[in-house]
Amino acid sequence: MYQGEKMKSTIGVEYRKLQVTGGSTYIVSLPKRWIKENNLKPSDTVGIEHLSSGEIQISPKENKNLRRTVDLDLAKYPRGALYDYLIGIYVSGADLITIRDKTELGIKERRIIRQFLRDTRGMEISLDEDNSITIVSLLNPNELPLQVSLNRMYLLVTSLVEDSYGVLSGEDVEELSDHDDRERQIDARRLLVDRQVAMALNSPHIERALGINRYQAMQHGAMSHYLERMGDHAYQFAKLVFETSGEVSVSLDTLPMTSIPVWLSALRSIIRNTYSKEMAVLVDEKLRLKSQLQDLEIHEEELMSSKDRAQNVLIEFKISETIRRLCGYSIDLTETLINMMMAERTNLMESNEEVY
Repeated sequence: MYQGEKMKSTIGVEYRKLQVTGGSTYIVSLPKRWIKENNLKPSDTVGIEHLSSGEIQISPKENKNLRRTVDLDLAKYPRGALYDYLIGIYVSGADLITIRDKTELGIKERRIIRQFLRDTRGMEISLDEDNSITIVSLLNPNELPLQVSLNRMYLLVTSLVEDSYGVLSGEDVEELSDHDDRERQIDARRLLVDRQVAMALNSPHIERALGINRYQAMQHGAMSHYLERMGDHAYQFAKLVFETSGEVSVSLDTLPMTSIPVWLSALRSIIRNTYSKEMAVLVDEKLRLKSQLQDLEIHEEELMSSKDRAQNVLIEFKISETIRRLCGYSIDLTETLINMMMAERTNLMESNEEVY
């Protein structure tokens, strides 16, 4: 860089020169605007955190309790997507949502708001008026580790499959009577994980409280999406078994049913090894699932040319496809865990390339 050339900067980043004081202490000035925004003054203490990326982060000693608020004026948005707006606001990490209209809120809008409250976690109505409703978050994102939500999703997914298998084995079909509710719980947990991940990305305080870095937060978000997709297929399986109970018989000793215990065992091992760092276990389970996936693909090809009763073939094909997709998403989940483990073993090295 030529002498006297100004240091280039990117949007939102200021570059300042290091200075030396006392012969051995390096100092850098802080932006005046940031000092004023955080009500700091000389002799106040600030926090300095060394990040895994090699950067440092400076924050006020007292973390301000800021509430993220959104005012949703229905007169400015197409009404048909109110539920989508609310979910988007929730996932972004808003703590206070006000829905208002220039006239009285209708029955349809109130029904959608009730559905939103049912499908999310920790959101409650604090103020209900004729032309506006205010919703607040009562759940502290720091109090629920991401792994707790992932474990809950895993238990809900596997319970749907285990109970479906049980009904096909002769158990009471009423074991699956709540399959709709279990599927909603899986979706709600995924939304909660998305919300926590977004908040962790926007707030170093929440990131620290959750005990993960930003990369890990994003990977947890990916895992929740794989579990949700498994939940969708487990729900379809449970619904199929519930609605056709007693009408179709499926052998438990042949494909595709023999793949269910294998999938359950593999996923259980994968989830248990989320933080155990046993790479060999994850690799072995991935290979086992790949083998089952390939066997199911061959089985489905054979079903396509089968001359058995059409209804039986169709049901068996649907079950096979469901289990195959469960195996596929479990492989994706395993690869995400492997990525996280390898990232933890990655060391930063200084590059000789000069960046301008």
